[in-house]
Amino acid sequence: MYDLLIVDDHSHLVDSLERNMPWEALGIGKVHKALSGEEALEFCKSYPVDILLTDIRMPGISGLELIGQIKKFDKHFKSILLSGYGEWDYAQEAIRQQVDGYLLKPVDHEELAGMVRRLTEALRLEWDERGKQQKAMSLVREHMPLFREKLLMDLLQGRRLPPGQLEEKLAYYQLPFRPGDRTAMCLLRIDSSAEELNWQDQSLLASAVVNIAEETFADSFHVWHGRDAYEHEVFVLKPREESWLAQEPDPERARQQSLEHLASRLQHHVRHFLKLGISIVVSPWQAMASGLRGTYRDSLAVFARHLGGETDLFIRLRDAAAPEMPYRIHSLYESPSLIQLFEIGRWEAISAKWDVIFQEVTDKRMESRETLLELYCHAMGAFSFFAHKNGFSLHDILPTDPDKAGDASRFRHMRQLQDWVAHSLERLREMTKSEWNNEQAALIRKVRQFIADRLADATLQTAADHVGLHPAYLSSLFKSKTGENMSEYLYKARMQRAREMLIERPELKVSDVASAIGYHKPQYFIKLFKEHYGLTPQDFRHQSS
Repeated sequence: MYDLLIVDDHSHLVDSLERNMPWEALGIGKVHKALSGEEALEFCKSYPVDILLTDIRMPGISGLELIGQIKKFDKHFKSILLSGYGEWDYAQEAIRQQVDGYLLKPVDHEELAGMVRRLTEALRLEWDERGKQQKAMSLVREHMPLFREKLLMDLLQGRRLPPGQLEEKLAYYQLPFRPGDRTAMCLLRIDSSAEELNWQDQSLLASAVVNIAEETFADSFHVWHGRDAYEHEVFVLKPREESWLAQEPDPERARQQSLEHLASRLQHHVRHFLKLGISIVVSPWQAMASGLRGTYRDSLAVFARHLGGETDLFIRLRDAAAPEMPYRIHSLYESPSLIQLFEIGRWEAISAKWDVIFQEVTDKRMESRETLLELYCHAMGAFSFFAHKNGFSLHDILPTDPDKAGDASRFRHMRQLQDWVAHSLERLREMTKSEWNNEQAALIRKVRQFIADRLADATLQTAADHVGLHPAYLSSLFKSKTGENMSEYLYKARMQRAREMLIERPELKVSDVASAIGYHKPQYFIKLFKEHYGLTPQDFRHQSS
């Protein structure tokens, strides 16, 4: 229901309209009266109405002036003017004032009723539309943190916006930053992962860390926060103008000292209240628009060089050491390879090889993101080979969310990767136990092991003697289980071993390599090697050195 105000200096007309109109049926809940423009104006200042029904000509403030005065503080009411004959000039002004209705005196009640119905319907539609707009604005306010975070992530990923457009977005998102502001960045890593915590606990802890960080920095700095794709927390900071930092004789040095002090305090608070370790990279100050992307990239690189088991790292970006040249993980590439060990199912040897690999990484302090990715790719390759060879899908065997099977970013440090490899190996072993216990599979495995151990003198006959089978039966069984002839398998094994010896033992002569793998005529070995690899052994060794 709506409120209506009748204004006329003739009280009998006001009272008549109040009594004789079916106001409730027209959607009017309350009818108010005023006998002058001044009285009506004062009433509307404290009690807004939905429809104003007023005479044009009154002593003092006219009806048109009254409408104009009310519109200064209330844009959402409807107005109807009452006019006598011969007042066309007033009618023209009413049109200019965008009056909603115009009636001649004496008032026709049916005509007035029709106009009131039209205006109440218009009010209803406007309120509905206004409600939608308010709901939309409410949703914008509700999701404002997401808009701010998305803008920050876009800038960190290198998206370039014209300064004017960036400034408009910063203002629209109610961020107290401008493109030319001097800002610093804190990149924060929580030293735990989904391998150690379920996702609910991890999400709650991350939110708690962000709350503590914003509270810690808030007194001295404006804070713009986002979470990147690697689940690092990114904080862009700008000094508050009213803070004590602006009064220091060397404000930039004071800002840096204050930032590092607060970042250190943040580590202490998180350790104390959440029993959690965090690592932080603190940047120097620079212009926001030109420095965000580079600062973020450099901070990520620092974390990539500190992927070991260390926690609670506090690193000043300006002091971070330059990256060293990549180091070759020798134990990863030494023979036998992981795929060779998987092929013959030597589980103890596979576990031992991974132990040696991770020990070398630790001893040589190679816990970088690049090294982690290298090891992860080798593990995935070996697991895929074994899974597909035994008729499994890779997703059947990996103890992780299938959507993240190819994503190494979930490992925050090398120990997590090591635990994942051990868990995956155990799962592989359990899932294939029944297959390996199969007598025929065990025989094939035994034959392959014999060939690996006795490559120089292994033949179909010696292998058949070793497992107690007729050579023809063994040949048929080997073909049915592996899909290749045993002679073909023996040939490939010898070529692979020759390749490894040429690379790893450069002191050996080609004739010595040939003899070690069962070829007593070097020229024949050279011919076979060239057919297989497209190079002579000597050329291959020269190219690989």
